[in-house]
Amino acid sequence: MDYGANRLVHQTSKGSIKRPFVIEFLEEIAQSATPGQLTVVVLDNAKIHHAIEQDILDRWLFEHRMVLFHLPPYSPELNLIEIVWKHAKYHWRRFVTWTKETIDTEIEILLSGYGSKFEIRFS
Repeated sequence: MDYGANRLVHQTSKGSIKRPFVIEFLEEIAQSATPGQLTVVVLDNAKIHHAIEQDILDRWLFEHRMVLFHLPPYSPELNLIEIVWKHAKYHWRRFVTWTKETIDTEIEILLSGYGSKFEIRFS
């Protein structure tokens, strides 16, 4: 979630999310960051968010000025993405029965529509 640009960067997966997937996604965030600008990635306390080797974290800081910030345990009120998920679940989604065949499309509509069709102003 890029709060300054009111943009949601997302990636979906049909399988379980494992550490390599998280590292690959964060690497894409680092690569797409504005050169010279500090990028702070706020993460909750999922185990897969903590299992990143120090040499990777150091490289992201050195090459891309990107750092990871972990929220305190049990603090969803500090995690603004939770507000986005709440709106997606209760306000933005189409209230039709999602099936195995339609769920991918419905989720893509929600996630890719953030910032244009759906948005929240954090101010």
